[in-house]
Amino acid sequence: MKIAIMGFGTVGTGVEEILYKKKESLLKNCFDIEIDRVLIRDKDKKRSPLKSDIVFTDDFDEILNSQVDTVIDVTSSLEETYERIVLLMKAGKNIVTANKAVVSKYFEELNALARENKVYFSYEASVAGAIPVIHPIMEESFFSDMNKIHGILNGTSNYILSKMEVEGSSYADVLKEAQDLGYAEADPTADVGGFDAMRKIRILSSLIYNAKIDEGDIFTFGISNIKKSDFDYAKELGYSIRLIAKSVLSQGKINISVIPTFLKDNFFAKTFDGTNAVKVWGENFSCYEFKGPGAGRLETADAIMRDLLRILSRREINTFYDASNSYEVENNLKSKFYVRTSKVNPGLKELIEEERVLGQDHHIITREINLDELKTVLDDEMFIVEIEGTI
Repeated sequence: MKIAIMGFGTVGTGVEEILYKKKESLLKNCFDIEIDRVLIRDKDKKRSPLKSDIVFTDDFDEILNSQVDTVIDVTSSLEETYERIVLLMKAGKNIVTANKAVVSKYFEELNALARENKVYFSYEASVAGAIPVIHPIMEESFFSDMNKIHGILNGTSNYILSKMEVEGSSYADVLKEAQDLGYAEADPTADVGGFDAMRKIRILSSLIYNAKIDEGDIFTFGISNIKKSDFDYAKELGYSIRLIAKSVLSQGKINISVIPTFLKDNFFAKTFDGTNAVKVWGENFSCYEFKGPGAGRLETADAIMRDLLRILSRREINTFYDASNSYEVENNLKSKFYVRTSKVNPGLKELIEEERVLGQDHHIITREINLDELKTVLDDEMFIVEIEGTI
């Protein structure tokens, strides 16, 4: 199999390293994989691949018009990458991608294109890094209805929250540490704002329910204004705080959100650092669990390799997602919420079950309400947390 790689950054070099170091083992098992060429932006930038004769190009047409069977996409752009994947699929090339932004935004379009052009569209690496979660869900969907999924799907946020919990550090200090270690980008908005996790729960939920879920319909609240006092309050009540992406199909409606959560469930509460964790509930089983590294150079490259070997051995699952089910997105399931704010607006005041004032902040527990009700009283100054066990 001849392949091409679009991008040669952290993950791209990880793929090349695995293919180089495991070449003999792969050949022994009839996996003959050759990197035909690698698409990069700057041909003048010094690169040090393990295989010294790799061909680098900045001309996408060289990839498009080549004889490669499969293209691995490890780029970070959105629209440009989408347009290129469309052209590659129409040219009959299989796609393996780690780009969760492209997969989430254009999930319906790319699945349809894969079917029309009889190519594989593989994206295990776009959700939860090295954890094999996409393919088990695909396989399960043929014979078992799934109705709920919860997950810690962003390693950066989990690193920050677990460090703040264990060490009592401030958000600003832990964020800087995460940036220094390479866990967080210089602009961490996608991670700490919950948008990365939102894209991943959109992908997982779309698969589980075989339904289209617009990104804009997913309630997303991040951790960027969390304080140490929130952890103090949670600890007093016996809770940990984690950023949980969740969706539930109930009475024909999809409840889906990304929101910090007070929880006691050790599967999530004992998930530390950059680890991801996912729980899935289904018809033929009560619940199964996945946990492991949610990001990383070789970790993500590992997921890409699994997709690649499935394609090469013709074991990959043909694209079946067609969004044939139609469900309304409405967060109507009731829960209690914790709200910290320096001022209590009239709408929030009507929702209070318990209130404590510490310094300038009001720490509030609401009565049981649904998320759509809470949205009507939110302002930019508030920090909100859903409380586990009241769903």
